[in-house]
Parts: sequence; C-alpha cells; structure tokens
Amino acid sequence: MIALTLIFIAIVLCLLSWLSMLRDYKKLKVRGPVPLPLIGNGLHFAVSSERFLPVMKELADKFGNVYSIYLSSFRYFMVLDSHFTEGLLSSSEFIEKGRSYNFLKPWLGSGLLTAKESVMGVDMNAQTDTESKYVKAVECISNITASRMRNSFLAVDAIFNLTSLKKRQDDALKVLHGQTKQVIDARLLEIERLNIKTISDFSEIGIKNKHAFLDLLLLAEINGKKIDNEHIREEVDTFMFEGHDTTASGITFTLFCLSKHKDIQDKIYNEQKSIFGDDMKRDPTYSELQQMKYLEMVIKEALRLYPSVPLIERKITQAADIAGFYVPANTSIVLNIFEMQRNPDIFKDPMDFRPERFDSSVNRNAFSWIPFSAGPRNCIGQKFAMMELKITIAGIIKQFHLLPAGVEPKLAADLILRSRNGVHVKMLPRE
Repeated sequence: MIALTLIFIAIVLCLLSWLSMLRDYKKLKVRGPVPLPLIGNGLHFAVSSERFLPVMKELADKFGNVYSIYLSSFRYFMVLDSHFTEGLLSSSEFIEKGRSYNFLKPWLGSGLLTAKESVMGVDMNAQTDTESKYVKAVECISNITASRMRNSFLAVDAIFNLTSLKKRQDDALKVLHGQTKQVIDARLLEIERLNIKTISDFSEIGIKNKHAFLDLLLLAEINGKKIDNEHIREEVDTFMFEGHDTTASGITFTLFCLSKHKDIQDKIYNEQKSIFGDDMKRDPTYSELQQMKYLEMVIKEALRLYPSVPLIERKITQAADIAGFYVPANTSIVLNIFEMQRNPDIFKDPMDFRPERFDSSVNRNAFSWIPFSAGPRNCIGQKFAMMELKITIAGIIKQFHLLPAGVEPKLAADLILRSRNGVHVKMLPRE
C-alpha cells in the first residue's frame, strides 16, 4: 500500500511539473518543440556528438533562428541570430555563464572559463609524447562533459554518479589535477632556488622582465595575501586546456580548408615571399606577423566554417528584452556559433571558402563572426592565438603544398570542435 501511494504521488508530481512546464512554454513568444513530462525536449539531444549539431540545425530550420527548448524543466533559448547575439554579448549585464558550465567545475573549478569575470614556465612534453596521459585525460573528460551537456539524464548528479562515466571522470581528474600540482610544485621550487620574492617590471640593470604566467599567479598578492594553491590550480587547468585544444583545432581545420584551394595557398606563399624575401626559413618578428593580412583573412574564414568552440552559453538571471525578444528570468541562452556563421542570410554562399569576406573594406555585423566570443567576456587570448595560428600555418605553407585527401571530417560538437575520423590532408614538400 505504501509503495502504491508513493508511486501515485510521484505520478501526480510528474503531471504537475509537466503542466507547469507547458504553461511556461505557452507563455513564450519564442517557439520550439513541445516539451514532454520530466525530460522536456531531452530526447532530441540524447544523441552522439556527431548528431548534435545536425539536430540543432534541423530544429532551427523548423522553428527559426531563435527557438526554445527544455532540458528537464530548465528553459533554454537556442540562438543563431546575429542581432540577438550582439544584444547578448555586447552587454556587461549578461555575463553569467550558463548551467552547462557547472559540469566543468570538477575539473576547472572557478577558473577564468567558468567564473563570473575576473605560458606556465614548465614543459609538459604533450606534443612529443603521443601517449601522454594528460592529453588522453583531457580528451576523456571533454567527452564526458559534452555528454552531460547533451543528455538531460546524465545532467542529474544523482544519475551520473551511478554510471561508469563517474569512475572515468574521477580517474581523469586524478591525472589532470596531479599533473597540474606537479607543474605548480616544480615552478615553486624554481622560484625558491632563484630566490624570487616579488614581481618586478625591470631587472637591476634596467631590462624589462618577462614573467611566465604561472610566476605571476604564484607571486601575486590580493589585499596583502598570496593566492592559495587551489585557485592557482584552477587557473592553470583552464589555461592548459583552453590554450592548446582551441588553437590545435583552428590550425587543423585551416589546413584542411587550404588543402582544397591551391590558388589560396599560392597567395599565402607569395605574401610570405614579399615579407621574407630570400630568407624564407627564418622565424617572423612580431611586426612581420602583423603584415600577414591575407593569411589572417584565410584563418578568419576557416574559423567561420569551423569555429574551435561551436557553442557558448549565458544565463539570464532577470527578465530582459534582447534584440526585440522577451527573455524570462532564469533562461539559459545557447549561441550556436557553428550554424550562425554558416547562415546564408549573413554570409552569401556560406559553404564556399572565400577569405575576401574578411577584407577590411567589407561591411558586416561584427557579431556575425564570433569564434573568440565577443564583448566583456571575449577570449583574452585571441591575439596570442592568432599569432600562433599565423606562425604555424605560414611555416607549413612555406615548406609544403597541401593536397586534399578525399576524406571529409565527421564533425563532433564536444567542448571543442573535433572530427571523429581525423582530419586528412596530403603534404607535398616544396622544391
């Protein structure tokens, strides 16, 4: 009898919750699929990472460039509209990260990526060690986090903790946090060995000092107190993740785009010759990187088609009007950067690779291209990332002709845009 009573109460609560969700849905001026009991529209998104972006496009084709969904009882607006994007990102009011970022906190804590607002000086050998435990742990926890963002069942801690994914996450975190602790401890020992006590702008002989970012964290003081190691660990984890995965994705997909366009490669090569003359093997200076205007347009066009971060999220804590759309309080906004930058209403013939779209003479909404986000919470490392991209891609084009391999990438929307079958490019040495 008690069991039947509990089941009856659960059914009643479920129906009441659903009715409440339906009332909320009907009040919205932004349309979307009708939510189901308990899971909302969760079934739409309980798919593989390869299917996630296509599902979002299918819903946008049906409901428009701003549409609503519910994951469990949580309300989301999915956005592909550049004017809505401008209204959201240009405001200093809408800076709180969305609910999905909570799944990153076991890894990154309250670091720069997840906090409401706010290099290392140690070699990780991640590029030379193809079996790096750290790299594999990053990939593992990225996949798990992305799964929790897509699957409304896994989003519930009580359910997630009962799955094998929880054990895999814990194992990955041991590697990630352990490696970060080693980095911090090694740098602390080096600082002690060198007897460095404070951060100084200039050395004793007047030369400007250059500090590793980790040194700045370890030596910095807030209100006379050092930053504790746990907060330092969170920032180091954030920079070590955000600083390499995104750039690697940008380089990879730019090379893939170039492999299909010999004429564009030739233009890049000729630009390099005009800068370096007969000394094509030397490294560029900072001022020479600024002269690579055409290469920059190429990189921007590649990031338009293949943004390293395909989706970002914000939470609206108080009711607001954004670009003519009424957004109720406690609504999460997901900006679908991937599809917005492929929107034919914004970019004519969007699937054509045309670097000239980013010529300085071309007028366009600045918020229609946001691979580095925009506004008060834009990527603080975008200038550095662009330099990395230029140096790497220019170096490859100076040495190789790129040729298509005939294999299209199977795109996957994890935390970073990836390809499940790799990115295939042929490279032919220049004479």
